[in-house]
Amino acid sequence: MLVLFAVLGALIGSFANVVIYRLPRRQSIVFPGSRCPRCQHRLGVGDLIPILSWLLLRGRCRYCQAAISARYPLVEMLMAGGFVLLALRWPLESYSATVLPLLALFAMLVILALIDSDEQLLPDSLTLPGTALAVLATLLYAPGSGLPNLSQAVFGASLGAGVIVLINRLGGLALRRFGDTTERLGPIGMDQVNLAALAGVLGGWLWGLGIALVGTLANAVTGRLLRLPEGPLYGLWLLTLTLMTVLGRPLEAISGSLAAAGAVAVLGALYWWLRDWGQPPAPEPPGEEEPIAMGFGDVKLAALLGALLGWQNLLLALFLSFVLGAVGGLLGRALGGGRQIPFGPYLALGGLLALFFGSSLIAWYLGLLGR
Repeated sequence: MLVLFAVLGALIGSFANVVIYRLPRRQSIVFPGSRCPRCQHRLGVGDLIPILSWLLLRGRCRYCQAAISARYPLVEMLMAGGFVLLALRWPLESYSATVLPLLALFAMLVILALIDSDEQLLPDSLTLPGTALAVLATLLYAPGSGLPNLSQAVFGASLGAGVIVLINRLGGLALRRFGDTTERLGPIGMDQVNLAALAGVLGGWLWGLGIALVGTLANAVTGRLLRLPEGPLYGLWLLTLTLMTVLGRPLEAISGSLAAAGAVAVLGALYWWLRDWGQPPAPEPPGEEEPIAMGFGDVKLAALLGALLGWQNLLLALFLSFVLGAVGGLLGRALGGGRQIPFGPYLALGGLLALFFGSSLIAWYLGLLGR
């Protein structure tokens, strides 16, 4: 059975290589068939056998002898290995169909990490359907799988998006490189996210979500935008959070604020994605923009991870991703590398580590604390 999972993973890895290249370029991932990028000769079945074709051809095109990147078989091996690990962790005979959606979500995370590494882009066509799949997948999870139920997945998605979106907004007030430069304002945009964050401190995440949706409805009906200056709003947010801490409710306040902001951010992202469906991409702004440390794509990726992991393993995943990102950044500077790796790959890697080893890592940490 494990051999079948390995073969399936290698085949999906071969397809993933196509998606990684074509999706950011808005090309069909089905047609035309694969071709050599140098001589444009159409590749036959014998040229496309995962891993084996690259080895047998010694990493060169059969027709023009151009070198073929080693990343192609490495992605196929990574996907095959990941599928085997998932089958070992959630075997069919013990957990029924639990593993099936996990295979798709694992593949999505690998594809997203590599696209972001190459293009500094996390496509909505993967992050948003991936989040929906992670939520719906809870209906297939067997008892004892260690995976979230439906309500935990929804809350996890909201919390994950909320952590990153508030880092984006609060960081943007102090450091320009933390703010996303391409905001959409109405009827639902960052003003509603900020409003949800403030209301969620006092009334919880559902209350914050409701207040923001009322503001969105008012924008849509009146055709006018409710604009709230971020600086004073987050000053009031901090004051309110301090008050709730004094009243002995700090965790309720911060979790309510984060989840409310995240839920509105995801709904807003879904609205704009559907609204822009089939439209040509917006032109790039003139001049060079300063690199964004955390853009809105990371918000949607964090939502996917929150739905997949639930809130406890999500927090572990975020911690691991921040550590990995810091270490990666320091190593890059020490080695003199000019290329900056975006946060998405670290976020995906932290999520996968939490998926496979989260329970063990949390138990180990609690053991250190003597609990």
